[in-house]
Amino acid sequence: MPVIYGGLKLINNQKVPEQMYSLSNKLIDNGHEMQVRVYYEDTDFSGVVYHSNYLKYMERSRTEWLRHLQIFHQELAKEDSAFAIHKMALKFGPPAVIDDLLTVRTELKKLGGARSFLRQDVLRVEPDGSETLLCGADVEVAFINHGGGAKRFPDDLRAKLEGN
Repeated sequence: MPVIYGGLKLINNQKVPEQMYSLSNKLIDNGHEMQVRVYYEDTDFSGVVYHSNYLKYMERSRTEWLRHLQIFHQELAKEDSAFAIHKMALKFGPPAVIDDLLTVRTELKKLGGARSFLRQDVLRVEPDGSETLLCGADVEVAFINHGGGAKRFPDDLRAKLEGN
């Protein structure tokens, strides 16, 4: 059993900070953060994370953020509603590799009548606790009916997204 020393865990005779072995999933001011570990299945033949997997990490983070706000896709579907990505601008930095611990940060920048504007960053957590930006995205999300047309956010949904 590993021994804990003031927030450090002894693993293979090395003191390791908690953020290197424990995954978190939490609300932050105007958004959400979750951590993911890079697995072999996430990588391509060269051993780096395949580019489309950053989009999967971002999708999971948006969904977990909504769940924390008590907004559930199945409930929206019962109301003939859904969220859909309208626009996304990506910029890639250095790649993630197997065993990296990543933080996916989702921040609400603006809420319109039927669209939300988000900033999402995938960051590598370095051993010293600092973060390196691996992929960033400006995301425009439309609130739609199941036919695909935009619809205004209902007041209760708007209040949840705004953190009220």
